[in-house]
Amino acid sequence: MKAKSLCYMLAATAVAGSAGAQDASGYMDTAWGWEPAFLEIVEVPVSLRSGLSPQEQLSRRHAGVPTPQHILSQARNRDEDTSKAPCRGWRFFPSTPQKFMPYLDMLFVPGNTCAEPGAWVNEDPLSTGAQRLKTALSRYGLQYDLTASYNYTAIHPKPHGHRSEFSSFNWMLTGTWFLAKDCDNSQGVFLTFEADWGTGTNFTERRSSAGRSLGSLSNPQGSLRGGKGVTLPQLALGYSGFDGKWVAMAGTLDLSNYLDQNAYASSWAGGLMNESFGSNPCLPLTWANLGFMTAWQPCNSFYAMYATTSTNTGLNQNPFSDLSSNYWVHLGEIGFIREDLLGMGPGTYRLQYTITDHDGQTGTGGGINIQQQLGKNSRLGFFARAGYMDQDAARLTGVKCAATAGFMLRSPFSNAGWGSSSNYENISFGFLWQRAASSEKPVEHRDEYGLELSTVLQVTPTFFLQPDVQYIFNPVHATDKDGAFVLQMQGVFKF
Repeated sequence: MKAKSLCYMLAATAVAGSAGAQDASGYMDTAWGWEPAFLEIVEVPVSLRSGLSPQEQLSRRHAGVPTPQHILSQARNRDEDTSKAPCRGWRFFPSTPQKFMPYLDMLFVPGNTCAEPGAWVNEDPLSTGAQRLKTALSRYGLQYDLTASYNYTAIHPKPHGHRSEFSSFNWMLTGTWFLAKDCDNSQGVFLTFEADWGTGTNFTERRSSAGRSLGSLSNPQGSLRGGKGVTLPQLALGYSGFDGKWVAMAGTLDLSNYLDQNAYASSWAGGLMNESFGSNPCLPLTWANLGFMTAWQPCNSFYAMYATTSTNTGLNQNPFSDLSSNYWVHLGEIGFIREDLLGMGPGTYRLQYTITDHDGQTGTGGGINIQQQLGKNSRLGFFARAGYMDQDAARLTGVKCAATAGFMLRSPFSNAGWGSSSNYENISFGFLWQRAASSEKPVEHRDEYGLELSTVLQVTPTFFLQPDVQYIFNPVHATDKDGAFVLQMQGVFKF
């Protein structure tokens, strides 16, 4: 008990000291999750100030980065400040989540902040309105992230007999609704959800895409995610307990929301666009299938996750229909988290293992996932993923083995304005290699390679532009060329 009290006291002292040193506004800047600090008054976007008081703020979390103590303290302090009488029993639809360990908090708590500092335009009606709506719903336990984007893609030179230009609108809504928690925050019940909608302009995305025109194994349009109408890849009920050390969920699951996260390579968060960088191309990260997932983090430096789902449920179909042990996947992941590895700064190292059953055949495979800051005070980070599947496991993804690696330079030019550490701005570069599974045969090339360069420009507190260029070498199914450029321009609203 004394040790816990001492930790809380030190965290509060650090926050107070930062505030005094920076003439703080009371609003927290998460700075990609590694360097949380209070924003100076002049740095607070008008849209944030108009839509959310600093006392109510629960800062945005960052995929792949354990939530720092500064950010966890926001919810704890709010609970303490708003306790007007002794609490007994459970709180329903609480405005703050129950306790989670730092890595689990990142997975399950979206936060209630969407207006980003450091944009070219400090305020606009859409950002202010989005922040006000997000604030209002969070008072009843509903926290979410809504991404809406327009994507234009062009292939050069034009593939023979195929489309070379594509444009699409895409929406993705993910979130957590905290339904109830006990008075000391040690346990709670919540609902997680995801809804996707994507439609092509003058083309049907299920039958046509940049990847199909290229004949590539990888998907250059990683944000093009949807189907016929609105799809529901996730709807699951969860429970957390033991002071946030353990979480379990059951229902329709999208495993890519939880396993194989990486701070420097994550789709739809201003990272590289090719889907191969968003997750390990080998791993069968199923979505829209009935399943169960559990996560355990006994201490800050280690976590473990296990998930199991069916693999043969159609989009928007009854998840209980056609259940069969002949179509099933098991995935496990363990992670080792270091706040400072050999003086280079924070890093997380993950190992994965999978067992699959497909059409009565059992397969196995494994993967690794690395994210490492390159210098204790550096803004440059390195990521790498690699995986190998045996012949039977590879039938689920079409990829037998793969490796991706690259760098992200966050806040590339300054602390404020363009290139700020406060928002999504970055410059990223990545390399990918994939080998086709035997289920993909016949193929023109056994191995496919790719390079990608991307950057993000924060225009308003909730809108950024992302120009992107890729070159795909030896697309596995290409019959008329050995490679092509994929040029993309994407505009993204995140609120």
